[in-house]
Amino acid sequence: MKCTVFDRAGYRITQREYTDEGFLKVPARVARTGIQEYLARELGLDGDPSRIVRVYRPPEEVFSPDSLSTYDSSDITNDHPKELVTALTYKGVAVGVVRGPGRPDGDFVAADLIVKDQKTITDINAGKCEVSAGYTAIYDHAPGVTEDGQAYEYIQREIRINHVAIVDRARAGANARVFDHNPGGNTMPVLITTDSGRSVDVADPANAQVVADSFDRLLKRATDAETKADKAQATADKAAEDLAEARKASSDVAIGERVKAISATQALARKVAGDGFTCDSLDVIEIKRAALAVALPKRDWSDKSAGYVECAFDAESDKDEDEDEDDDKDENGNKKPKMPTGDTAAMFAQFMQLAKDGATNAATTDAAPTPYQAHKQSLSGAHKQKGA
Repeated sequence: MKCTVFDRAGYRITQREYTDEGFLKVPARVARTGIQEYLARELGLDGDPSRIVRVYRPPEEVFSPDSLSTYDSSDITNDHPKELVTALTYKGVAVGVVRGPGRPDGDFVAADLIVKDQKTITDINAGKCEVSAGYTAIYDHAPGVTEDGQAYEYIQREIRINHVAIVDRARAGANARVFDHNPGGNTMPVLITTDSGRSVDVADPANAQVVADSFDRLLKRATDAETKADKAQATADKAAEDLAEARKASSDVAIGERVKAISATQALARKVAGDGFTCDSLDVIEIKRAALAVALPKRDWSDKSAGYVECAFDAESDKDEDEDEDDDKDENGNKKPKMPTGDTAAMFAQFMQLAKDGATNAATTDAAPTPYQAHKQSLSGAHKQKGA
């Protein structure tokens, strides 16, 4: 936030020297480091406009060579002008000039003032003998505490001197006073640069809407930038997740599991579509789709969803298992006994033949005895002879 204000501290002129031309040469302290107080309205802040805002002027900023060099040739004014001293306002407000850059003097900045206007010289001799710098600066919202324990809300940076004013008294006396030292006189405007590049005085009620509109536009830009950043972060997070999934899918374990799944699906597909079924696809769903196209050719499988294909394939493979089970049942639905094989089958055949021969003998008693009957009769005769 860049504002144009004047120094919160005023410093008494203690030395005076006249030149041959009648000009007054004043070596004076014009600024210092430390805490200064401003009204919130002077900095264009929201909330209570009369709220006191504590601003820290660190030595590295106050004594910065870039800042000290701006004292050289800056103008002297009798009270602070309504606006910054420019080519358009110079003639009506300038009463002297600062000669040479500012220089450190303990916690202060000292400079050599040459006052050329007789009325101002008279005012100084009559007791109007404090000076206050007018400048632009960046106000960085960075709450903290100084080394000596003083709290502050803002830090003043990039201090650039525009003029040095001769004033009655600064806001808080000789060291620092709130700027109401000149009732009815001019107060230093609080200028900010809007997003359109226009400088406006935020303390002027007429500029309230201009400032508000500029703030709204800047807020929208910040919000849009934040939204864009969030979207970019979401895209980056999604890409990272996709990469992790790709790495997981390409691991040895994942490849092994995929091979097993494809092999098992191929086996079931041959069961559904026939032993001659082949499919070069490595996609389980596509293998199942191809098998169904062979098994159920009247149906168009190309546009069916993966879920539909899964269900249909499971139904077809289960149906084949049910048909196999039906082949093992008799006409009453009971499971058929398994027929013996090998030697067991041969013995079973002999017993079945003996049973058949016995049944035939019982049905035809007048017929010639069968080998089974002859064998049975011989066993019966032997038993009778043993009993006799």
